[in-house]
Amino acid sequence: MPVSIFEGNKAERVAKALERLAGNSRIDQTFEALLDGTNTSKIFGQWWPISGEGTDSRYTRLERWFSMLARCWAGKTYTVRWNDWRVSNDPKGTPLADLADKAPAGCYTETDANTPEWCDEDPMTWYVRANAISLADGTMHILAVEGVDPGFDVSGNIAPVYTFSLALWMAHYTDGTHEYKTWATTQQGGMRPMACDVAPDNSKRIMTWHASFGGSMTADGKLTSGVGNQPAFRVSATAGLTAARKWNAYEGTYSDTDRDHLLNMWQLRHFSLENSGELEGCLSYTWQYTVAMAEDGVTSVLVTTAQAASILIGSSVELGSHPDGTDSDRNTAANRDLIAYAKVERIETVTIDGAEYARVHLGIVEPVDIPATALLSSMPWEPGSTERLPGRKDGSLYSCTNGKTPARIAGIEVLDGAYAVGLDPLWMSDYDESRTPQSIYTVYQCRDSEKQSSSTTNYEEVGTFQSATAGWHYVKRFAIRKDGMLLPEALGGSSTTGMKSAFRFNASSGVRCLWCFGALNFGGNGGVAYAYGSYGPGTAHWYGRPRLSGAGKKRGEWAA
Repeated sequence: MPVSIFEGNKAERVAKALERLAGNSRIDQTFEALLDGTNTSKIFGQWWPISGEGTDSRYTRLERWFSMLARCWAGKTYTVRWNDWRVSNDPKGTPLADLADKAPAGCYTETDANTPEWCDEDPMTWYVRANAISLADGTMHILAVEGVDPGFDVSGNIAPVYTFSLALWMAHYTDGTHEYKTWATTQQGGMRPMACDVAPDNSKRIMTWHASFGGSMTADGKLTSGVGNQPAFRVSATAGLTAARKWNAYEGTYSDTDRDHLLNMWQLRHFSLENSGELEGCLSYTWQYTVAMAEDGVTSVLVTTAQAASILIGSSVELGSHPDGTDSDRNTAANRDLIAYAKVERIETVTIDGAEYARVHLGIVEPVDIPATALLSSMPWEPGSTERLPGRKDGSLYSCTNGKTPARIAGIEVLDGAYAVGLDPLWMSDYDESRTPQSIYTVYQCRDSEKQSSSTTNYEEVGTFQSATAGWHYVKRFAIRKDGMLLPEALGGSSTTGMKSAFRFNASSGVRCLWCFGALNFGGNGGVAYAYGSYGPGTAHWYGRPRLSGAGKKRGEWAA
């Protein structure tokens, strides 16, 4: 029978516990003194193996580490100033305070050199990935940390992959002429945490975490964040929640608080309001080609050389018999009955009967028979393409601006060609064509993943936003809020001004859920600030896939 802490030599037990704490404190102080803003990864790699004195969990050890980062950067303030939207719609900001001497972070491709930048190792922007599972108290059970634990699994099969970083204090306000955002590692003045970083007991977390990749499925049907699994295409938000809860009852699907964190990280690193035009992601990679000829028993398809120029190695496709030659919707069964999903492994030029073609090799094992009517279609990317980027850089594979490949921002892969789908918030759409405004949304948030559902019954009403007409409207600015909900305050921007992303107001009434970022065929409408307000929680589509939520799945409310 285990010995209670209240039995035996209590004084000796307390002394040993205090000794362990003192040992950890000495270790932390020693390594904290070495941090200088350029060597964070190196010091972390040295500190981690000897940070496990006593019984601290990996979660507690990461909390200690991020506390060290917060202390070593205490007193610094990073500020970006933009024109207030009533003055100018310019998306470019000006760095101020301790950010004033820094250049905007670069956007890199896979062939670019890993040029050192301030944000690579800066305590405010540094991150580490780990396999973790949500717990009832709003913390995480961390199984392995990348780079320091040999068991780290980037596939997300042992546990989803999350990106952990320091939870910053921030201030966001406007004086009517300029809008300001200031971030710091310790509280200054009236600063508050981001909504995702308020723990269920209403205290501020020292670190934050967010799913590193878009939703995919493990072999046993769990919704995960990882590399190399089957993407969760055609899975509704409600079905995604069911799959997420196969880990445990505390998992939840994507939240506006995740998007709020991502938007803040973009602005802190790049000084502009939003990513469009700088790091497009996969928003303009839609093509569908009838095969060049019928073939039997193959693991590849033939297309023209001109068509092959549009097909990117590593991207995803589906192949269907397409017998009627008319309906090309990727959701139609006949457009994916031969191959529901495959990756393009390589493309070679071949000559057949004197004519030149391109053979597109697909990552499939079983050969298929391909009729002459077969249609090959581009699909959203499998998670993990940005693993090919150099170092800790933000960027995209072949080009950062051509709109064809996923983007990585602050260690988080987004804009992968499919909407990121979640259930926090839920929007209640009220549409009346005869009224101005035609579209009114009442917004409901869910601060406890165990209460997530397709109904607003257990949600909290937090506000409204509206549009004179239904349809697409570019967002100039989001309202300044402390709850992490991204509600448009002003519309009438464009793909190059303001937030540079659109919101789709629905032309019918009912419960709608979060579909964000955009799909591979939405071009200039998409971006980190983009959302589609037309689909309900039960809608499944080829260009939507549920995504796990991060720290905000279990959050309290900041009272100050």
